[in-house]
Amino acid sequence: MEALYFTVAAIILYVIADTILNRIEIRLGHRLRHRSLIFFGIILFLSLVTFEILRRATSS
Repeated sequence: MEALYFTVAAIILYVIADTILNRIEIRLGHRLRHRSLIFFGIILFLSLVTFEILRRATSS
């Protein structure tokens, strides 16, 4: 069941990271030069936080 939680969380995090990056670009008014690197940073941060929370919640 844990695998399902982590998979669903990863899909949701992908959408959230993409939305955050799109909003940053809209606010700046142009596409960022290193878009994939910035996306990676956003999703890495979100994943580390979320997966730690999930790990603690499921390891009871």
